[in-house]
Amino acid sequence: MSGSERRSAERARTFRSRAMTAAVTGEAATAPGFPVAFVDGTFVPVAEAALSVHANAVSYGTGTFEGMRATWNEQARELHLLEPLAHYERMHRSANALALPLAYSAEELVAFTVELLRRNEARSDVYVRPILLLAGEVLPVRMHEIATRFSIAVSRFPARYIDPAGVRCLVSSWRRMPDSTIPLRAKIIGSYVGPALAKSEAVLAGFDEALMLTVDGNLSEATTSNVFLRRGDQWVTPAPDQDILEGITRRQVMELIGEELGERVVERSVDRSELYVCEEALLCGTAVQIVPLVEVDRRPVGDGQPGERTLRLMETLAAIARGEGGRQRGWVTPVWASG
Repeated sequence: MSGSERRSAERARTFRSRAMTAAVTGEAATAPGFPVAFVDGTFVPVAEAALSVHANAVSYGTGTFEGMRATWNEQARELHLLEPLAHYERMHRSANALALPLAYSAEELVAFTVELLRRNEARSDVYVRPILLLAGEVLPVRMHEIATRFSIAVSRFPARYIDPAGVRCLVSSWRRMPDSTIPLRAKIIGSYVGPALAKSEAVLAGFDEALMLTVDGNLSEATTSNVFLRRGDQWVTPAPDQDILEGITRRQVMELIGEELGERVVERSVDRSELYVCEEALLCGTAVQIVPLVEVDRRPVGDGQPGERTLRLMETLAAIARGEGGRQRGWVTPVWASG
């Protein structure tokens, strides 16, 4: 085994050990939420934030949402939000695509989120879920003249969300819907039915995750994450016109590939067969951050082990999210520093 292969294997063992350690702490796959939520300008007990069963969004998925991570650094005793401003700026774009009013600026939403985490005494890895939806009890299918509701809820991030040592993927029979059917540059609640079907198809078939193709048969994305492939010293990722959500972590990975690896990323259409012949691949998103893709359709990616470059990127982003090393300080917002 070469030195590079030994380092790759050791990194994989380290990440697998961390995941197993977290799993035995008792954190479940579905982590409990915190007791306080933010609803339309007010901090309220979660029980008071319930949505009516007659709400338009319950029937039709009419709304938009975001998801962001806050990572706890035990040594520094600090909780860091990863790029909250970028997430809320995207939420404003999503609201505009749906012609929904969002009463607060992105900067105000960041401040509300920090205050919400403080009120919940959050000192662990946390997932933040802002939602803007049609809450009015209106039965007809439409987007206009229905009352909206904006809320932010937080929950403890599950330790075993996805295996950091690498995932096995199935190319799903369910295709990614095209932008001509629903605005895919917006994170729309109802648009996740297709990915949910694809995820269940993959998991029930013995895989960890699903990859979705466009209606034309090109690679689009995984169910909740973007995809990167390495071929030689060049990385490729599906372009925005391949019906992807333009992920914030996707942009971070593109920057880190240039800064950390000194390599370039090309955005273009990606054939399905490229999944079978690439040297290395990864998935990235808010929930998974960066995770190695080690198998597709029961074919190994490269040598079937987490790629050396992927593990370097994975370590780098994890350190940034914890506020370590002084790198990309603009990406993180500390929650307790002002306390």
